[in-house]
Amino acid sequence: MKRSLRKKAGRSLLISIGSIVFLAWTLLPLAWMFISSISPTRHLLDLSASWIPSEPVWTRYQDILFSETIVNKGTIVSSPAAVFKRALLNSIFISGVATAISISVGGMAAYAFARLSFRFRDKLLMLILILQLLPTISLLVPLYVIFRKMGIIDHLICLVLLYVTFTLSYTIWVMSGYFRSISGDLEAAAMVDGCSRFGAYIRIIVPIAKPGFTATGILSFLMAWDEFMYSLIFMNSQANKTITVALSEFTSKFGIDYGMMMAASCIATVIPVLISIVFQKNITQGLTMGAIKE
Repeated sequence: MKRSLRKKAGRSLLISIGSIVFLAWTLLPLAWMFISSISPTRHLLDLSASWIPSEPVWTRYQDILFSETIVNKGTIVSSPAAVFKRALLNSIFISGVATAISISVGGMAAYAFARLSFRFRDKLLMLILILQLLPTISLLVPLYVIFRKMGIIDHLICLVLLYVTFTLSYTIWVMSGYFRSISGDLEAAAMVDGCSRFGAYIRIIVPIAKPGFTATGILSFLMAWDEFMYSLIFMNSQANKTITVALSEFTSKFGIDYGMMMAASCIATVIPVLISIVFQKNITQGLTMGAIKE
């Protein structure tokens, strides 16, 4: 009896220690990013300074969100913050549209792979996985040539199509496994009552698979939100940059504005964190149900 109690206590202790280490590993970089965003520049460059600044600076957030210019050594200069605000809206639009397309088109394709029998079905599904594993840099040149001939370089629709190319394959692969966990008897009953295959998908499967769509959509949104290389290469004008490229522009040949970069990073982190918190239950349910097959 005592031995079993000791084992349970030891197991609980290990779980607690592991949880604390995991939380520290996850949250400390975010905490340090926020502290750096409110620290004076001299505090950031002083190795002997304390962790928490004695005089927090909040003007960086004001400059990023409301100001088109900043003061640098007494001189008013153009601010990357103005580009950052536009880039924030661009990223929300591009990631949102790409995710909507991937969910709507990829959901129907995944349903076909899960429910319909056709030639080379399994091989095509494996091909989609292989395409997902290709390095993005290997597709850079051919995609650039294609989109240049289409005349959409430096247009937001260009990045939407690019992000759909890698979020769509991810959506098809994940949702096809999720649909297999849903009983086919539900669709059969709906089609007996007069529903078509597409009608059964819209009326029966889509409401049931809402957690899976939510989890896949959020992960696809984050994949598009964090992308950097395509945005850097395909977008040339300041008005069409995304948030990842705008963050990199706080670095120049004259130095790095660590404070502004950290403040902008905190703002850029808020949207994905809020989405994850709001849809936390759906994400957990969607990821776990997809692992169970009928």
